[in-house]
Amino acid sequence: MSSKTTAAHFGAAPRPRLALVAGPRVMVGSQGPDSDAARTMADLGWCAAFVDTVRLAVTGGLKADASGFRAVDADGRTGRRVKGERVRLLARCGYLARHASGLVVATEDGHEALRLAEAAGPGVLRDEADVMASVRKARRARQWDSHAGQDAHALPVLPGGGEERRRLAVARKGAERTAVQAEKTRKRIEALMRRARIRDRREARREAAREAERTAPRRCCRGVWPLDWRCGECRELAARGIEDFPALPPGDSDSDSRTRQDHDNETDGRTDMAGKRCITVKRITGFL
Repeated sequence: MSSKTTAAHFGAAPRPRLALVAGPRVMVGSQGPDSDAARTMADLGWCAAFVDTVRLAVTGGLKADASGFRAVDADGRTGRRVKGERVRLLARCGYLARHASGLVVATEDGHEALRLAEAAGPGVLRDEADVMASVRKARRARQWDSHAGQDAHALPVLPGGGEERRRLAVARKGAERTAVQAEKTRKRIEALMRRARIRDRREARREAAREAERTAPRRCCRGVWPLDWRCGECRELAARGIEDFPALPPGDSDSDSRTRQDHDNETDGRTDMAGKRCITVKRITGFL
């Protein structure tokens, strides 16, 4: 009877329900190679070394220690070394996991992959050198990722297996988080744009008011000195060389001179305050 335990990938969080013993085997040659299993194993692209490593883990004969990974016999005696790169690849693709006891056990995907390999026969297995060349190519394609991330995508996962379902669930949650974040960002951008439009309208109204104030025809400021104190219309007239007031008609110059002389007599002996605005008063007679 098979038992269930809790194991974890190398560098990953613990995951439940990992069988320690193998399921029912299909003996090679009993019914001939399984075409569906052969197609699946061809898609996985395994070599014989991968099958042997998973078989060791299924039988409880693979153990991790400080020096790496070793095969162990039924009595617990350590034997030959097992290539660590191969074990890590299979573990990060969901076929192996490390048990709390130190054993490297096969996951449900590992059990199923071993069953498919035995049902398909050795004819579908690739050469190990070719498999590792494909692994290195897949790693180079993800140089931006971590070593664990590169290994996790260096081999295909079992179609419909637990690792594929786990990755789909993670991707789905990531997509949901991205959608929520995108919606928050959209609302924040819309709020910023609304405030910007309000500021633009207010600034446009203020600018229009300033322009209207600048160009308003205020004839009362004609004759004000200095010129910068006058309104926009008066400054434009001054820039074009137009006098503040039309010239007086002929014959009125004497009366205008008398008026100016009277004004000078009234202000004789007085000193204007510094910065006081001075207004020149002119009398206009004639036909105006």
